[in-house]
Amino acid sequence: MWGTLLIGFYLARDTAYRWLTRMSSPLARLAVVFFLSFCGLVFLSNYVISIKVLRSRIHSSGADLVVATEYVQQGTVHHSGAGIVPQKPEEYELIRFQEPFTSATQGTQHYSLVEYLPESTHLFPHTEKVTSYLLPAKPTDTVLPEIINLNGYRFDVVTIPESRARLLRRIYQDGAVFIPYGSMSHLWANGFMKRYIIRILNPTAENVSRQEQTLRTIARLDKKRMSIVSSGKLIEQLDKMESTQYMVRVGVTVGISTIICLLLTSISSLEFRQNRYVYALIGSFGISRVMLFLSFIVENTLLVALGFASSLAAVWGIRDFITDVLYKSPNINLSLWELEADIRTFCLAFGICVLVSSIPIAIAATRPIGKELK
Repeated sequence: MWGTLLIGFYLARDTAYRWLTRMSSPLARLAVVFFLSFCGLVFLSNYVISIKVLRSRIHSSGADLVVATEYVQQGTVHHSGAGIVPQKPEEYELIRFQEPFTSATQGTQHYSLVEYLPESTHLFPHTEKVTSYLLPAKPTDTVLPEIINLNGYRFDVVTIPESRARLLRRIYQDGAVFIPYGSMSHLWANGFMKRYIIRILNPTAENVSRQEQTLRTIARLDKKRMSIVSSGKLIEQLDKMESTQYMVRVGVTVGISTIICLLLTSISSLEFRQNRYVYALIGSFGISRVMLFLSFIVENTLLVALGFASSLAAVWGIRDFITDVLYKSPNINLSLWELEADIRTFCLAFGICVLVSSIPIAIAATRPIGKELK
């Protein structure tokens, strides 16, 4: 045991001496691993950022929403009873609005008039006297009193601050006037629209598409005039894009690792050739060839790990530059966790690289000592 420790200490000191006397060898391996890994990670971060930008745009436009609009003909009774879409709180949140075929005005600005039902009051700011609300075309941050005109009549509303208008802004991007149920019973004689807003709790492509198909089936069977809008196709395309990008990212990682493997193998072979007489002498004193082989594996592992860790630190240090300047996405945050799959692939590939680069050394270590010393 003690002899093995002494041999290990001697091989470690010999490795350190070689690094000091020929610094180009360890520096070359460090530089190759660092630079190629760094360039690869910066390039692969573009895929992460592009997916995040696209996903953000889809979700901001209502990726978790399925909006069904039913057109109700003239003479139909206007009521707040259950519609054609059932309540399923374990799968989605259902919000219902009703819209007469008329509009309200504020100055020269025209707004859709929307009647909200009692179960939707949580979407609006709490006010004591006024129960009608204005989602202005230009967002505001405060609750302000306003006056709305409707067919020659005037009534009071308060503005909805943008912090409370998240779902409402998705549906009514140009603004709307919201009135409580039953407040204007004379507006519905000429027909109206029922709008069902389904906010899916788990908005995967499968769940959104299934809900959309269910609504279309209900509309067909009940012979309803209904239009349905959802982001199911966009989410499905996004999932396919992520799958395709993953294959490309794996290919880039494997390609970079192959180049590093070839360079490490070449450098290790040259390193061993320069020291083959010394190691032959060491072997003649009874030192195991396995120890010599393991020393090269440890050396390459240490250099590769140090180079790759340095590239990760460099990417982390310039992550803001990558998002803000390089890829022009200042609103996106990049973290190493989002490159986890690429980092894991790099680590696996580098482990294989170290083993492959040690094959020439293993072959040379099996040669008879006499052939090296003659």
